[in-house]
Amino acid sequence: MATASLRRGLSLLGVVALVAGNMMGTSLYTLPASLADVAGPLGLVAWVVTAAGYFCVAEVYASLGSRFPLSGGPYVFARRAFGEFAGFQSVWAYWLSAVIGNAGIVTGIVAYAAGLWPALGASALVQFAAAQVLLWGLCFVNVLGVRHGARLQIVVVLLALVPLLGIGVLALGHFDRANLSPFAPNGLASLATGAALVVWAYSGVESATVPAEEVNVPGRDIRLGTRLGYAVATAVFLLTAFATTGAMPRETIASTPRPLALVALETAGPLAATTLSTAAIVAGMGTLNGWILMTGRIPLTAAREGLFFQRLALIHPRFGTPHVALITGTAVASAMCTLYFEHSLLRAFNFIVLLAVLTTLLPHLYAAAAEWWLARSTGSGMTPRQRRRSLILAPLAFVFLLYTIYGVGPEVALWGLLATLAGIPLYIAFTTQDPTRTARVDG
Repeated sequence: MATASLRRGLSLLGVVALVAGNMMGTSLYTLPASLADVAGPLGLVAWVVTAAGYFCVAEVYASLGSRFPLSGGPYVFARRAFGEFAGFQSVWAYWLSAVIGNAGIVTGIVAYAAGLWPALGASALVQFAAAQVLLWGLCFVNVLGVRHGARLQIVVVLLALVPLLGIGVLALGHFDRANLSPFAPNGLASLATGAALVVWAYSGVESATVPAEEVNVPGRDIRLGTRLGYAVATAVFLLTAFATTGAMPRETIASTPRPLALVALETAGPLAATTLSTAAIVAGMGTLNGWILMTGRIPLTAAREGLFFQRLALIHPRFGTPHVALITGTAVASAMCTLYFEHSLLRAFNFIVLLAVLTTLLPHLYAAAAEWWLARSTGSGMTPRQRRRSLILAPLAFVFLLYTIYGVGPEVALWGLLATLAGIPLYIAFTTQDPTRTARVDG
């Protein structure tokens, strides 16, 4: 079983759908409530600042992914530039971010579904059961093959785009400047917290680099797919954020885990609200599908090279997918859903999101630093123009990512630090259990 290989099957359209779909899921439908609570209308600035910062991050991944097309994305870049320990820290934090984030994604789906089916909202046990069906059903689809997951992703993204654009245009017709006052009810310092929340929406901009070995034309499609996916998602983000913030008072938006459905109800009636809630569920399923696909590929190269759990590198002989990694990641996300019994859906969503954001920022930091470091080397394989561009954008990305780490706050930062430190004993175990590993990998 270990000798089986991954199979290509991701077209350019599939890559774009993976990037855009991983960004446009439950984040867009749920984040307006969290942003209204912590930042008020200042959240609009948080969206713009984060979009600008993530343009630099997207360019980092477009450049690195097209030059080093190995499955795993951030791990590959960090290890190549800075060695084993940096590579391990990157894959450990990124894998944690993905499996924890899947719990956040499925929580957002359940929250919108509860708006359509009141019985679901009344019982934590029923919410937990619904989350399990979604997680394990999509895990099964991805075990069957990358083509199945990619086709589902394309269909879901197309289905989600139309209602989002429609409600954005309708909400603009109800824009009221009075809803923008006070613009910064919690002070300008809340901008950092708002930006940290918006980072959750941009988690996924690196998606094209993770299943790199399954992309049909990796050198072209990873670069172009990353840029197109970022552009599509950002356009939808900014339109929806501006329209939503202007259409309703801050207190109203902050009071519900289904803010876009409420905007649809107030601006276009019950049918629009039901359509929007259905679209949120569909989009969330697409994002969950995409991130489950990712959890199977994130640890793949690290596991092959002895820097992660080696069983996660096993490839199914019939389907050509990393089935053990897919099942393991889904099991962790499934366990995280027990938070439903301790918190409301919105409180559980906010905590899971910030913890997932923090653990995803470390591999992004390594990727930005790796792009700068590798661009400086004479053997980078880059043209002079590409090198100059990377030497400007990579440091900007790095500084922006540091700012968003500051914004997550001390409690979540502490949990994220503990989660990162918890991986150090694993690194020691991985690097000492096989003395021939380094020579075998680097030789």
